[in-house]
Amino acid sequence: MKWWERHRRVVGVVGAVVAVGLAVLWVVVVPARAAEATGVRLALIRWGHPACWALLACVAGLFAADAAPRVGRGLAWAAAGCYAGFLAATLL
Repeated sequence: MKWWERHRRVVGVVGAVVAVGLAVLWVVVVPARAAEATGVRLALIRWGHPACWALLACVAGLFAADAAPRVGRGLAWAAAGCYAGFLAATLL
């Protein structure tokens, strides 16, 4: 058994706390590109990154709770989608 599986509650809770902290940080810190964006691009720049971290916090919480991995994988893919949208809106 791997170390993080033996200590899944600690790893999951610490991961969730860190991810929530980063989500809050990205709600407060808005990238400068948001000032020139409108519509969907503005929403992706403003909320894509915090949404990604919030979803990752849910993934970590599910890991700590030893929930079904299928749900966590789905949320992790949703987080990746949020981050991809954020990057695309920021870089384009």
